[in-house]
Amino acid sequence: MSAEARRPEIVVDLAAIRRNVGILRDLVAPDGSDVMVVAKADGYGHGMVQVARAARQAGAPWIGVATIEEAVRLRDAGDAGRLLCWLTVPGDDWAAAIERDVDVTAYSVAELDAIRAAVGRGDGSTPARVQLKIDTGLSRGGSTRDLWPDVLAAARAGEADGVWSITGIWSHFACSDEPEHPANAAQEREFRDSLDGAERAGLRPEVRHLANSAAAVLRPSSRFDLVRCGIASYGLDPAPGVSPDLGLEPAMTVTAPLALTKDLHAGASSC
Repeated sequence: MSAEARRPEIVVDLAAIRRNVGILRDLVAPDGSDVMVVAKADGYGHGMVQVARAARQAGAPWIGVATIEEAVRLRDAGDAGRLLCWLTVPGDDWAAAIERDVDVTAYSVAELDAIRAAVGRGDGSTPARVQLKIDTGLSRGGSTRDLWPDVLAAARAGEADGVWSITGIWSHFACSDEPEHPANAAQEREFRDSLDGAERAGLRPEVRHLANSAAAVLRPSSRFDLVRCGIASYGLDPAPGVSPDLGLEPAMTVTAPLALTKDLHAGASSC
């Protein structure tokens, strides 16, 4: 056996990703929902560009990434479908995403102000595509309930000014892999209340999304227009011991040669 044949190897099966996305789309379709495949962090190590391409081939209308940099990389690699990013820090280049028709996420009035400024620095011919995130209980990214009315008002004002279109409203579960956890019902209720507030403010988003992989599988009431599937797209069970067998296939195989085995007597350690 050659030295190269003995090297550790990671193999990614893109066909498995295509099959997994197809299974997930079929699962949620009866509820009128579709799938956003999450390809952040280099597609969870599977290769972001390759994963996004496989997901598109399987019919996924949306890809989700964390940062503007990831979104720009996908666009520059040729991805042309709906694409959402959701994690920014002060000083990020909002214009780079806006110019490439990427949906960006805002949690606050300050972020909406930054998006407005980025649009103003351009030629003004391309309004931004903005999604609003509400924190329903994960206590991570997203607007707090107290600040949500201010975010909605600023969002509606920007639409009226032609600065952006509010394309989505979304949130994220904290305990969806525990389907009986009371936080799930509380978060879904909070999300629905937030959507009602958005409607009263005059916003009509294209998509509403709350469910991650586990919720997409285990909580049909939370599917809304989109489900965001990360781990399930790559063939892993999002709630081990709870999820039904959907036929998902792990897309990554890691192999390595066995380097050493030896027998040790009890107490042989010098520690």
